[in-house]
Amino acid sequence: MSKNLRRTYHSLGIVISQIVNVPFIAGAALTLLLFSLRPDVPQRVLGWGVSVIFLTVIPALSLLFYIPRRNEPWASTEKRQRVMSFVFMAVSYPIGFVVLKIVQAPPVFEAMMLTYVIVVLGLILVNLFFKASGHAAGVAGPVSAMIYLYGLIATPLIALIPLTMWARVRTKGHTLSQTIIGALLSAAITVAVLALYGFRPGQF
Repeated sequence: MSKNLRRTYHSLGIVISQIVNVPFIAGAALTLLLFSLRPDVPQRVLGWGVSVIFLTVIPALSLLFYIPRRNEPWASTEKRQRVMSFVFMAVSYPIGFVVLKIVQAPPVFEAMMLTYVIVVLGLILVNLFFKASGHAAGVAGPVSAMIYLYGLIATPLIALIPLTMWARVRTKGHTLSQTIIGALLSAAITVAVLALYGFRPGQF
């Protein structure tokens, strides 16, 4: 592969990685769920708003850490942002879950928030022994939720998972095996939580 092509793939990988960033994918999934709930569902809009704040807005603030310091190598900037992103999520998700409990939000929003809480804990534990991709986990979770809740009509979303894996490998953020582990961990936790909350496959 030529040097120019490798550089092009690397740049494309960076762009894709940002498009499928965890907060943005979460926000899209939450908005789809909002419009899938009946208008008479109690606390429907409030539950969506709280979820967006703690799953999208607050975690997205970590993107400000992409602003480089003077003479800072890009690799250092990227590492700092990645660490702060994890910190923001680890703090924001549990608080969001508690707030959703307090306002008695629709169970689907509570379940989604809980999946993110458990996935972050899972990634922390897994990363003690093996590096797993948070990007892949952040895409595989909501994609699995959409397929579980909406059935076959949502299956085209599966394409986002290998696309994210390719992007992370091309940017040298993770190896293929690390993206696979992150995706499988998140998908399994998401399906388990939705099932424990009583949601049926294809319910929406």
